Amino acid sequence: MMSMTCFGLTACAVGPTYHLPSQPLPDSFVAPWDLTPAHAENAQIMSSGKDIPGQWWECFHNAAVNVLVKRGLSHSPTLATARFTLRAAQENVLAQYAGLLPNISGNAGWTREKFPYAQSGIPNTNASWGYYDLHLAIGYDIDVWGGIRRGVERQAALRDAVAAQLQAAYLVLTANIVSTAINAAMLSREMEEQQRLVAFEKEYLRTVEAQYKVGAASATDVALQRTQVAEQSALVPDFRARLLNARHALADLVGSFASDSQIPAVDLDQFILPDELPLGVPSTLLEHRPDIRQASADLHAATAAVGVAEAARLPTFVVSGAWGDVAAHAAEFAVPGNGMAALAAQIVQPIFQGGRLLHNQRQAEATLSASAEHWRAVVYSAFRNVADVLTQIAGDKDAYDADVAAERAASEALLLAQKQYRLGGVSYITVLTTETAYQRTLITLIEARAARLSDSAALFVSLGGGWWNRQDNPVLPDRIIPLDGSVPQ
Repeated sequence: MMSMTCFGLTACAVGPTYHLPSQPLPDSFVAPWDLTPAHAENAQIMSSGKDIPGQWWECFHNAAVNVLVKRGLSHSPTLATARFTLRAAQENVLAQYAGLLPNISGNAGWTREKFPYAQSGIPNTNASWGYYDLHLAIGYDIDVWGGIRRGVERQAALRDAVAAQLQAAYLVLTANIVSTAINAAMLSREMEEQQRLVAFEKEYLRTVEAQYKVGAASATDVALQRTQVAEQSALVPDFRARLLNARHALADLVGSFASDSQIPAVDLDQFILPDELPLGVPSTLLEHRPDIRQASADLHAATAAVGVAEAARLPTFVVSGAWGDVAAHAAEFAVPGNGMAALAAQIVQPIFQGGRLLHNQRQAEATLSASAEHWRAVVYSAFRNVADVLTQIAGDKDAYDADVAAERAASEALLLAQKQYRLGGVSYITVLTTETAYQRTLITLIEARAARLSDSAALFVSLGGGWWNRQDNPVLPDRIIPLDGSVPQ
């Protein structure tokens, strides 16, 4: 039934037929340079043509993140709002189908009328009487030009745009949960390392104080080390505050209060960097990116709107009728002679509307052209987004390699400086300098690890997030009925 109705939506309808603009696409996504890092334990390869899994976040193999995403998909008010908005749009589409069918209404009433001489034409008459009326009224707009069908097509396209917005909301929610969890894990690790560094500095202060007592260190050395302890200790509250804010953000994303104690802690070491990153193929990006899908649906709606505007300038054909009874008393219904029936056909042709209908059509045509160019702009932006992510992955890979080497070198330099200081080979200023360098490289390495995780997540998101591979597609309402009769996407 639905497929037969859909066939009528495009047959014999005025206005242009929807199609995407011709747009040449690159043959493949090209990474800027070799992405394989120098450290085999963090190697990644790009797989051109490989599809994205529906639950892409599971590629990080982090149980806490999986729990957070599952909870967010079930409890997020933002996602629930998008679901209900799509359901409302679908109901609007179904309501538009009524225009293709006859409308029948029942009428029952009682009327009392008074006719003076001026209306009756009878001298000295001021007659009045009442009667009961019970009848069915039937009306049908014959959609000769397809204007009604184009209207249904337009509403269906607007529904598809809302469906794309739902997929975008799903993608943004999962991406935000994963990126916020990575950030929280990074801050947690930075705070732990900072606390460990403070403990180390306090222990080293005790060593310097002991050396001062035996004359092996100066008062200046003790004062500098105490300053170092204070400065490093002062950084811990900042890391703690940022970590708590990240956990508050996670609670908000999964539809909970900031004070929720059930938000699981996320450990940076529990993340596994995906060793293979699927790139897909460029042509599928047009089908998979929610922003391109929305732009396509908006273009479809603008195309159908031209047909609606064009049909409004053409004659309309209306058939109407009525059948029932009219009686002076309610008990006289169905008495022979009281029956009534009427049938009418009407053609209405707009003649002069002050140019309103013409300009409405021109406005729809201009909107169609603007929508086509907007679609092109969204496509260019999407491909740029993918290219930017690939560049970021490559850049952060090189930065990670450099940070690993820097941290190892700084750690060795610090151990060597401390050993030489105890033996009197270097000044305390040298130790202080190497400590500062080590702390900086340690924090930078933690951030580099988090950046590589975030880059991988960003690539999954930029390619559409794999929603088309979900078996149950849980974000869509149960009653979504596509116009072509296919399984809803």
